[in-house]
Amino acid sequence: MVQVPKDSEDVSRVMAFIHSRLSRLRFSLRRDVVDHRDILLLSFFNRGECHFLMNVYSDDHHSAVKFMLDQIIDIPNLLYMSGDFNVRDAEWDPSVSSHPAAGQALVDLADSLGLVCSLPEHPVPTYYSDTDSHGNSVIDLIFLGMSCAQVLHCIEPDLRWPCC
Repeated sequence: MVQVPKDSEDVSRVMAFIHSRLSRLRFSLRRDVVDHRDILLLSFFNRGECHFLMNVYSDDHHSAVKFMLDQIIDIPNLLYMSGDFNVRDAEWDPSVSSHPAAGQALVDLADSLGLVCSLPEHPVPTYYSDTDSHGNSVIDLIFLGMSCAQVLHCIEPDLRWPCC
């Protein structure tokens, strides 16, 4: 699933793949709740109740996070928010010693949505730099609803594909 752009400036940078075996859950793209090119909000029904999943790309200006904080978006039954947040922070990256304002904004956003950061069982970078001057880092994150907060996850090492 991907949002259809409104114009050439609105091209989406997020998408989701829904396996056909999940079709009975009736997944829907919910632009009526959040309408931003870098935020993909999906709803689905399970046992008569509507739940939400969110995929986010927040650029180096943190525009998606700022948008959600500015809009004061309330999404009941949001189970999961993940994506590339482009924020290096000591809270989730052992190679960082600081807690920048962008990291605090992301934590505040997650908290306002009833989510907590889910750290992997074994910390590994989620972004591998192509240059020696920029170290590997953790910028791809998973936030879970309080009912799922005890769920553990693993991150497989980044696979480098040869250029074609």
